[in-house]
Amino acid sequence: MLRRSWFVWTVGVLLLVGCGAAPEPVEKTVTGPDWPFQVGGWSAPDGPETYDTETIFQYIDGHAEVYLAYGMERCTSLRYVGPGGDGEIIADLFEVASPADAFGVFSHDRAGEPVAIGNDGVYRHGWLSFWQGPWVGSVYSVDGDDGSKDSVLEIGRALAATLPAGGETPVLVDRLPTDAVDPQSVCFLRSPQILNAHVFVGSDNPFALGPDVEAVAGRLSGGDGRSSIVLVRYPSEQAAADVETRLREAVSDDRPEMLVGRRGDLLAAVVGAVDEARARSLLDVTLGGGS
Repeated sequence: MLRRSWFVWTVGVLLLVGCGAAPEPVEKTVTGPDWPFQVGGWSAPDGPETYDTETIFQYIDGHAEVYLAYGMERCTSLRYVGPGGDGEIIADLFEVASPADAFGVFSHDRAGEPVAIGNDGVYRHGWLSFWQGPWVGSVYSVDGDDGSKDSVLEIGRALAATLPAGGETPVLVDRLPTDAVDPQSVCFLRSPQILNAHVFVGSDNPFALGPDVEAVAGRLSGGDGRSSIVLVRYPSEQAAADVETRLREAVSDDRPEMLVGRRGDLLAAVVGAVDEARARSLLDVTLGGGS
């Protein structure tokens, strides 16, 4: 999750940093959800600021491509000030292509204290994140501490209440073997860059990921913590078979050790040094009966 001010999110080699002082947005309008302008003693004096797929680069200082990789349509931001003008809380909403993509953005960083806001919610160090339907929400204290925790959560609940209900965890997530995968590491994705940030598989997009391809990746429990499983669903069985053939035949200097299996339009791979018998068992379970 990206935050505009002090928060920095790092995943693997991916570093996303929000800008310190947001410039004047190109568009300033009241669109999107029915924003709560007054929550407890906090108020939003200026109205929302909305950014589209081009102007988002003005709000996020680099790496807006991550949100665009999940089909971002717009980002809407609202600044709240505390009683007497003391304190500042920023609420951001990112609308992406689908609930699955919203889960994907959220799943990049799920560490923190679980809170009952949205479909999932986590809080840490003055920051709340959650997803609901095709929306990803971020509410954080500019001070970056827990002094405004209750207010951050109160604003988050009010904001989530304005959003359309719905959104289920992508079905591919449920195919991963829960007894073998760290649930906090599971990420939904479509982009090769996002995959490599979590599980490096090679710089040549070996899984042929793209907007019409769904994938999940998760780190295997136990061992050295550097082995993972990747599961991909392709638009057709032929597309999956083509990728399987290419993976089995191709040799790449920067590609890690990998064991591959396929069933229909599903392709799975265990990446990293894993006992072959265990890897084949994981592929069998993940693919639902035979690799």
